[in-house]
Amino acid sequence: MQTTLDCLPCFLKQTIHTARLCNASPVVQQEIMNEVILKFLPSIDFTISPPENAVHLYGLIAGISGHQDPFAAIKKESNRFASGIAQRIRQKVNEADNPLLAALTFSIAGNIIDYGSLHQFDMEEIIHDALSLKMAINDFAELEADLQQTRTILYLGDNSGELVFDKIAIEQLNRDVTFVVKEKAIINDALQEDARDCDMQNICRVITNGTGCPGTPLPHCSEEFRQLFADADLIISKGQGNFETLSEVKAPIYFLLTVKCPVVNDHLFQLTGSPARWPVKLPFPVLLKSPLYGKKRKVHPGRSAADI
Repeated sequence: MQTTLDCLPCFLKQTIHTARLCNASPVVQQEIMNEVILKFLPSIDFTISPPENAVHLYGLIAGISGHQDPFAAIKKESNRFASGIAQRIRQKVNEADNPLLAALTFSIAGNIIDYGSLHQFDMEEIIHDALSLKMAINDFAELEADLQQTRTILYLGDNSGELVFDKIAIEQLNRDVTFVVKEKAIINDALQEDARDCDMQNICRVITNGTGCPGTPLPHCSEEFRQLFADADLIISKGQGNFETLSEVKAPIYFLLTVKCPVVNDHLFQLTGSPARWPVKLPFPVLLKSPLYGKKRKVHPGRSAADI
């Protein structure tokens, strides 16, 4: 997915939000905005994905403010909150007719924890309503079938906090899973320390992709990660950033995300051959088998976990 003109206002909003998180003085905030407007925006590469451009944006903010990880406290709080409700979620999953589908649905619902999109969310409400969520695309039946032939899974994590829900999903997958976090701090994307906070290492191997990008830009990832990506029987990709960077990569990928952005919405349905505008209010959940992996899947409007 490429960056569009519609991404520019979002970059500006992210800049203001992040500059304030840095506790920067008004003078420094103004300096950050000036640099973004005069240097970052004119140099944006519209041939690459928004997450790849965001690396330069957040690097600029860090350089001026001196804060390399302004979202550190938010990430800790997200991990704490999610860990506090994990047992409740696990019980709901175990009681469900299809525990794997329920676990994945909760994992997708947890993807609303996204400060890059600046979407306002109420996690308690989302968790309460998770199993009745209507997925605009639901390729769970295909995933279930493909899992029968799957030994190794590469699970691409996204944000801190939602790692707790990913952990419950991995427990239900019952396969050899390698979980992937980011190498360097970027927005509220999960790092190795977040995985440790959630005890992820107790159920699977945890590695980094070698980048500080809020996505998975393969050419910039580590050699170790690229080899695992190439060898994996199946790849689960969580979140918008991973979707934006991998949507046109030919690989056995299942995208699990909550769509919060109209640009992502348009790209998603262009990929699936659906109308450019989908009559679903943002945000909405998606479980999509990559159109480049096997035959193209149909859109299933109005299906929830209870329908399968």
